[in-house]
Amino acid sequence: MRFAFERLPGTGVDVARAALEVVVTGPDQSLRALCLMDTGSLHNRFGAWVAELAGIDLAATETERVGVGGTVTEARTVTCELRLGDVTWEAPVAFCDPWPFDFHLLGQLGFLRWFRVVIDAADETFEVIPNIA
Repeated sequence: MRFAFERLPGTGVDVARAALEVVVTGPDQSLRALCLMDTGSLHNRFGAWVAELAGIDLAATETERVGVGGTVTEARTVTCELRLGDVTWEAPVAFCDPWPFDFHLLGQLGFLRWFRVVIDAADETFEVIPNIA
């Protein structure tokens, strides 16, 4: 799957980045979420409102404080079904509140371990190849 870089909403910087939409599947509904691939992050981090809308129950999940993009937030991590195109996988997602961004993060353990990614920054495109056995 080949994607063009996206300009992220709410960043105040008009620079295209390696971002794409993934689908988060919950018991109530599936939601598309614009995500930045973050090679420096180990974990997927999404706004808690995504879990709420999808019907993902976080009540019994332990809360931890984490730093994201220079802010501190509270995260509750659960394993979720995610989808990119025709490829579905299960991965931990830390749902964070507050979440000050208009996009979400895909990290090494929750996304990049499932796909091989080839980035062509000069062309502002990237290719995502499933690496799921």
